[in-house]
Amino acid sequence: MTALNRSAIAKGAITEIWPDGMPRPDIPYSPAVRAGDWLFYSGQSASDLVSGLAEEAAVPGHFPYYESAMGKQAAYLYRRVAAITEAAGASPEQIVRVNQWYLAGMASPDYRTGDLTVNNRRYVETKNRYFRKLSPPSTGIGVRRLLVEGALVEADFTARLAASGERPEPVSAPGLPKPAAGHAEGVRVGRWLFLSGDIATDWIGNWGQPGYEGEVHALAPEARTSRLFWGDEPAARQTDYILKRLANVAEAAGTSLDHAVKAWVYLADPNDFAAVEDVWQRWFPDPGKAPARLIVPRVEIGARGCRVEIAMDLLMPEAAHLKSAVTGGWTPKSREPAAVRADDLIFFSGLMATDPAVGLAKEASLTPGLPYFGLAGKKQMAYILEKARRICAAAGADVRRIVKATLYFTDLNLYAGAMEAWRETFADSHKPAVTAVEIGGGLWVPGCGIMADFVLYDP
Repeated sequence: MTALNRSAIAKGAITEIWPDGMPRPDIPYSPAVRAGDWLFYSGQSASDLVSGLAEEAAVPGHFPYYESAMGKQAAYLYRRVAAITEAAGASPEQIVRVNQWYLAGMASPDYRTGDLTVNNRRYVETKNRYFRKLSPPSTGIGVRRLLVEGALVEADFTARLAASGERPEPVSAPGLPKPAAGHAEGVRVGRWLFLSGDIATDWIGNWGQPGYEGEVHALAPEARTSRLFWGDEPAARQTDYILKRLANVAEAAGTSLDHAVKAWVYLADPNDFAAVEDVWQRWFPDPGKAPARLIVPRVEIGARGCRVEIAMDLLMPEAAHLKSAVTGGWTPKSREPAAVRADDLIFFSGLMATDPAVGLAKEASLTPGLPYFGLAGKKQMAYILEKARRICAAAGADVRRIVKATLYFTDLNLYAGAMEAWRETFADSHKPAVTAVEIGGGLWVPGCGIMADFVLYDP
């Protein structure tokens, strides 16, 4: 496909983006999807899409120490991203969000929550060479496995191709510590604001600081707890600190967290959920006005002592009337709506194959006495998509207009079955952009092996 121009995109159309010469694997996949003024990328890694890790991205086994594997993979990944972006008629300056999933050391039996096992330095260097003018808001977390054997990083992207030609402008809150990797705290384009994933660090920590007593951590002073008494919940303090920082960046852009439409929350330890939820309730006391929310447990956070990472998308106040909660179809157990309509998008909260009465839904379960008669991944994904259909019906939308899916697996062996259900749903439509990774353990409900994060285009 040659580069698209705006006249080639019909109103309401969803278009798959395939660069010329790019292999087409036998999975329900598109490298990217153009939907109106939006461009959603699938997770990209250093895969040749035919045999696995691309030869150009591999370090020769007979010279294993002369090159950086992360550097070679990042260079290949961004060449792929450049080709997709060009085929879509876009430019790097129009990308408003980057999500990175790094291969962490979670597969090791010696791994412990809080360990730092990722070296992303050369990836960040490559990324900053690609984004020469503005490094967009960014989130980076460590996971247990990626889809491509040998891959060290996977990244996906969102671009906003404003009809007015307006480009993203960086937003920075005065007095706040700046991200060490150099990406923007936030960018505004038109009526949208995109905020980077934030963690409770001042990018200094306590190393060599007055009062340092030997426990090294990266926490900002305001985000620390003494850990001297029962009831001390570090995740609560960190969550409040992060939300205050995000609120400051939003204020600097001229909006507020009242206009947040989607939040992504990543937790190193699922046992922190209750503490995080207490703080969330104080910031968003009315679930009907809260943003849609995805909460991902068991990931590696990239600074010692940090237990929580939060990113957000918001509308500007003049677009507040374009935000509305979707009610009906499903009611989350946590404090957020099932979905939020925002302008021409619908953001879903995280979906699992759950029944509020029993946990893992019976329809999504294999028969205990016949565990090999069926595909657990297919049954769970089919149930998740049925739940999404009910939410779409409440919103007056069609589930086949999903344009982006991020899938978190407890075991990537569920992926093939999940893609069978995915293929059936999108057999007669575009293939949405998809990212799939494996986290470090179980999800929120025992037996659930997939959590899905969907974005739907509905102009």
